[in-house]
Amino acid sequence: MKNHPPHKTATSKLTEKQWFNLKSPIKDVNKRLNGVRQCFNPLFPLFSPGSRVVNHFPSRFSFYSPPSSSNEDLYHYLRNLDQAFRSSQTAPHNITIVADRGIKKSQVATAVTHIWSENSIIQHLQANLINITSIEAELMAICLGLIPTMEEENVHNIIVITDSIAATKKVFESKTDPLQNMFIPVTLAIDSFFRKDGRNKIQFWFCPSKAKWPKHKLVDDQVKASNCAPIFPSKESYLFNKKKECNNILSEWQDSFMTNPKRGQLFLDFEDENQKVIKPTYAKGGSWLPSIGFTNSLCARFTCMTTGHTPIGEYRQRFPLHLPISCPCSEAEVQT
Repeated sequence: MKNHPPHKTATSKLTEKQWFNLKSPIKDVNKRLNGVRQCFNPLFPLFSPGSRVVNHFPSRFSFYSPPSSSNEDLYHYLRNLDQAFRSSQTAPHNITIVADRGIKKSQVATAVTHIWSENSIIQHLQANLINITSIEAELMAICLGLIPTMEEENVHNIIVITDSIAATKKVFESKTDPLQNMFIPVTLAIDSFFRKDGRNKIQFWFCPSKAKWPKHKLVDDQVKASNCAPIFPSKESYLFNKKKECNNILSEWQDSFMTNPKRGQLFLDFEDENQKVIKPTYAKGGSWLPSIGFTNSLCARFTCMTTGHTPIGEYRQRFPLHLPISCPCSEAEVQT
């Protein structure tokens, strides 16, 4: 409850001397109690205008992704990815990092990274964290392999293969982001890596999971096989907390919509490919608008069909309009 006084036994009421004399297990539990992890750090030097990695080394990193989601473009793109991987395995100073992540229903995130050199995996790395979002988990997987690789003396070219190119781009963005504290270690490592040698470069390649590219599938299979038990209580990331609150609001909105008498008895429910009713949502433009928002007339016709408020026999029957209600095909008494 907001503005509610703390419990009489809460640690926040302890004096400095009482806190100093407190048993360490209680302190440890207190640190892990549910709360939001500190995330913003806009005053960090490498985030200042003119001091960012993108300001000093704009040509030393690059991003690659297919031009579209069509099967043909994906096929040609994966051929280029194969070629890039083979080229990176010809010399010991070239390293390829393949990263992936997954989040179980228990909210345990698993990050897995395979580091390749000269056509063999030289390191398997795995980490687990609870109460974070998928983009944070992907960033954790990338950092897991990228940071130690950049610290190696004789590495000049690094390829990072991931199914979330958005996570990597955020590291180089200049705007304030709730992942800033997570960016600091990798940003420092990238800056040091580029300053160490003028030949050092990093390439980021997007690899969608649905493509089942063999090297990425190895990582994906390890993520799915992971089974780490959550440790409670645990703090939450800012983005996870935000997502949880949004999901709670959305669930309440959906429930109120489904039980509201104003919804109407004739409201047409739509099902997805799994025969589950599609519920209203605000994400990605909503449940229906992305499919019908091309023209005003199509949107109007769809709305009439969904709500049942359209000039057909079933609608006229509800009101004394004295208009025909039968179906023009003569196969039904009431047009629907």
